[in-house]
Amino acid sequence: MRKIVISVIMCLAALPLFGTAADIPAPCDHPRLVLRAGEEATVREAIAKGGMAKEAYSYIKAFSDKLLTTPPMERIMTGRRLLHVSREVLKRVFYLSTMYRLDGKREYLDRAVEEMIAVCRFTDWNPSHFLDVAEMTMAVSIGYDWLYPELSEDQRLEIRTAILDKGLRPSEGQWFLTSNNNWNQVCNAGMVCGALAVWEDAPDEARAMVQRSLESNPISLASYSMEGCYPEGYSYWEYGTSFQIMLISVLESAFGSDLGLMEGQEGFYNSSKFMSMMSTPAHRVFSYFDGGRRQIFQSMQAWMATRTGDHSVLYPELTFFRDKGFTMGDTDRLFPIFLISCSKIDFSSIKAPSYNTYHCSGLEPMFMYRSGWDSPYDAYLGVKGGRSADNHGHIDVGSFVFESDGVCWAADLGSQDYNSLESRGVNLWSSAQDSQRWDVFRIGAESHNILTVKDKRPIVDTRIPIREVWDKKSRKGAGLPMTAFYGGDLDSCYRKVYLDKKDDLHVEDFFIGGESKLNLIWKMCTEAEARILGPSAIELKKDGKTRILRIHTKHYASPRIWPTTPRHDYDADNPGTCLVGFEIKNVQPHEKVKVKVSLEK
Repeated sequence: MRKIVISVIMCLAALPLFGTAADIPAPCDHPRLVLRAGEEATVREAIAKGGMAKEAYSYIKAFSDKLLTTPPMERIMTGRRLLHVSREVLKRVFYLSTMYRLDGKREYLDRAVEEMIAVCRFTDWNPSHFLDVAEMTMAVSIGYDWLYPELSEDQRLEIRTAILDKGLRPSEGQWFLTSNNNWNQVCNAGMVCGALAVWEDAPDEARAMVQRSLESNPISLASYSMEGCYPEGYSYWEYGTSFQIMLISVLESAFGSDLGLMEGQEGFYNSSKFMSMMSTPAHRVFSYFDGGRRQIFQSMQAWMATRTGDHSVLYPELTFFRDKGFTMGDTDRLFPIFLISCSKIDFSSIKAPSYNTYHCSGLEPMFMYRSGWDSPYDAYLGVKGGRSADNHGHIDVGSFVFESDGVCWAADLGSQDYNSLESRGVNLWSSAQDSQRWDVFRIGAESHNILTVKDKRPIVDTRIPIREVWDKKSRKGAGLPMTAFYGGDLDSCYRKVYLDKKDDLHVEDFFIGGESKLNLIWKMCTEAEARILGPSAIELKKDGKTRILRIHTKHYASPRIWPTTPRHDYDADNPGTCLVGFEIKNVQPHEKVKVKVSLEK
């Protein structure tokens, strides 16, 4: 197991979780969330030295300065969510409070207070979608705690009352408390921030809230595999893990320890390595499940690096920063954590990771390989097992992505905006076999790089492991036993996806037909232009690069090119992509078939 190098973790790793709320000690004085009083000096010193700390400071300052003439947020719903408002408020208050603590300028303080008072006067923070409440509670709690000495008694009372009545108390009985996904992490982090902020005035409630989170949060932590694989993918690692880091940070700053929460949670820390492999050489992403397709700056990798001692996980982020700057996702609202972490890292000495492959077991087993760390033309392969019916799942079991020479030859279309689907009445959140979720083009089997029985939906509630892994120069990839995925339509099925010594892609499917004669479809989504060359080849071209998809089988296979245009009025467009593959016709009952596909220069 990787050794955790931060002293707080080392000193307290052996401590058990506190048995009851009464055992939890009182926290330190305000400010107690993330950054204690006096710790600003270390951050200022890092900024003065220049480098990434100065860059981060400038980013926060530029945003904060624009806010000085921007009106406070209003309670405007988007569909059933207030989440976009809560997230923007969290970013505004965190950034403005950071600037006041670093620079001491009154205008930042006044603008942060104005934002907090405005949202505290909302009718509620939308408890029917509790993420909205959690993020708003965190926003107001950070401002209340960090600016506490400067607030008037009336301001303290109004903000404190809102934290209790609109944040903490509506959390009673919420489903996130027993969930194993990002909701657990985000909502528990928000509730603990709120509890710590108002501790003096509601100590019994605050203690109970912290104790409840200590009992609830490990349910979500258990979803990380020991190797660090996060089941919900790239975008949700950013979300769930970022708020987990907030939860750990506020516990440590308030109590001097995480109260034993992270004891034995090596998988969480190992997920930093998982994320270092999730982005591709050309700044794309292994976009399985509801993940985005483009790399963003993963600022929380800096915090992770300080905990594990492995600063190489920041190398892909520094490469990205040189090309794109601080282009971040939704959790740019927590970016001050990066600035604080900068004081503990020498960015000039960061080297590329020593590894080129990664594989994991867990809920969503996968394999990833990249041929190098410095060129956008390096090769990348990702292969996925797992279960479609898991949180944010797609019918992508056995799928793969492949990039080389800067071209995404085998792509995953990733997620579609939820409100665009919900506003059209799509039942997006059922994972039943007959759910409408699987009819969404980007989510269902049709768009993914898998083998399917024609006109049959694979079984969404079956979990497929990775049985073989190859990580030698001559072969890099994985093998998966796929039989259960087809629900009895095939007697057996095994898939191998790998790159050879030249980093050319090969996909082999070995299967035996079932009780009835059937047809199968082999598909691959690509960003290249496609042209059928003959009965066993399809030409792919993109950015002056060419590859040939060759079909090797004794069975009759008919090459095909399909568009990725929307199938329903609720489906998103997919410009610049198409599907290539072939149909395998008239597989006889119990017939043995081998199909190999090669994608060669």
